[in-house]
Amino acid sequence: MISSLLGSMSADLLIPKDRLDYLLRSAPYRYKVYQIPKRSGSGTRTIAQPAKEVKSLQYWVIKNIYPFFPIHPSATAYTIGKSILKNSEAHATKPYLLKLDFKDFFPSITGNDFLQYSKNIKQLALSDRDLRLLMRLLFWLSERNYDFRLSIGAPTSPFLSNAIMYQFDQVVFDYCNERNISYTRYADDMAFSMHNIKMRSEVLEMVQNTLTSLPFPKLQLNHKKTIFGSKAHRRIVTGLVLSNNDTVSLGREKKRRIRAQIHHLLLGRLDNKEISKLKGMLAFAHDIEPAFVERMVEKYGEKVIKSLRSA
Repeated sequence: MISSLLGSMSADLLIPKDRLDYLLRSAPYRYKVYQIPKRSGSGTRTIAQPAKEVKSLQYWVIKNIYPFFPIHPSATAYTIGKSILKNSEAHATKPYLLKLDFKDFFPSITGNDFLQYSKNIKQLALSDRDLRLLMRLLFWLSERNYDFRLSIGAPTSPFLSNAIMYQFDQVVFDYCNERNISYTRYADDMAFSMHNIKMRSEVLEMVQNTLTSLPFPKLQLNHKKTIFGSKAHRRIVTGLVLSNNDTVSLGREKKRRIRAQIHHLLLGRLDNKEISKLKGMLAFAHDIEPAFVERMVEKYGEKVIKSLRSA
């Protein structure tokens, strides 16, 4: 149990309390902000990277405070023992799929959301002042909207997003569990699989109602990314293909790309950067679909594939 934020941090990090107090109060302003293109090619994403001294304090929070925050089993991102493979496998055996996406997920989670959430974590036993200092450490103060927002770029943001989503995940899971619907959430991507095609629209309505009724966080769906899927069409969950034989696959395009790159390697057409990228692709393939890598061994020889799988 942590009863004093400044006392615990000062004792562990050997930083005087007055210096810590200053760092915590000024932390929301100590971010390097820049833009990167979105993967969709439409618009940019704001990255707010905490300064070195802020980041070191955030790592202390990850080690000492985050273990008190429960994470729902349906949350499969940023969690030890979970992966995109496990996230996809949960939906492999049911024919109908609904995929939903949150709009501006991290920036939509606010410091006030954290204050409401953390007051229910009795193991912390922190004062209101300490909770507000902790909030200032974990949230970036955006000049655009003058509000404390979860930043894309802080090491604490991924886990904290899962923690604050616990109540949402529990409500949605309970609804789905009663109806034999599989539900997982990988960061801002939600996936639902079911046997009854009519349930897709009902689940969508339920999620919208849940977002409206819960006191926090106040999130919105990105309706442009809502997808209704079925076995009649290709189903993709967190980048992996759900095959009609109830298994998870890399998909034909990824396999084709790997085969082509191995062929270019044998012709001496890849530079060191491209070879390193191919090694990463092959390691990923082995984790997802090891049978495909075995076929590459049979086709190109064990020596070639082993060289690519070495460090």
